[in-house]
Amino acid sequence: MEPVFMQTYLIPIVIGGVALVLFLVFWLERKRRNDLMALAASMGLRFSPEGPDLYSLEGTQIELFRLGRSRKAANMIEVSSSGGQIRVFDYRYTTGSGKHSHTHNFTVALIAGGGSVPHFDLKPETLMYKIGELVGFKDIDLPAFPLFSEKYRLTGPDEAAVHLFFTPRRAAWFESRPGLRVQGAPGHALLFKGDRRLPVEDWMPFIEEAKAFASEALK
Repeated sequence: MEPVFMQTYLIPIVIGGVALVLFLVFWLERKRRNDLMALAASMGLRFSPEGPDLYSLEGTQIELFRLGRSRKAANMIEVSSSGGQIRVFDYRYTTGSGKHSHTHNFTVALIAGGGSVPHFDLKPETLMYKIGELVGFKDIDLPAFPLFSEKYRLTGPDEAAVHLFFTPRRAAWFESRPGLRVQGAPGHALLFKGDRRLPVEDWMPFIEEAKAFASEALK
């Protein structure tokens, strides 16, 4: 390819394309922030473009907040409920480097719960996890609730404490709501739905689900 063509056409096209992508990313993020601000106002809730302080998030000892690098929390809506204070926000972190780097995005609900919450990780059961159990990667089953153990994979460092926390009422609550992710640590629980940010239109039902979790399952 001729150097003159490169300088005259190709390089400006590449620069223009990169600038367009950056503008679109900025515009979409700004639109998301404004739409969430409007949602919070319509619900009579407090909105902040900034999320919780990263040091305070890491201090909760929730596993998700201790993973990766370049962590960022944003677009926070604060909710009061009978089950405790709830903060719903976008969260992301990056793993890997170079061509192998990957940014993980979430919309999460952080609930300030009681001190009885143990360290645990609850996620939907998948075929991969079932295969893992065959080769020794065990989870914590609740024998009285086979449907719960069929739908969810439950792990934690203190199995006895996890069993005490997952009472029949809590196990039944999760049985009726498949597909949730929950991580717990003393004083906090984190509710989310996989490795993705929720569309703005899904925030209201997610907030209601977080309120139900806080008042019906966590309390």
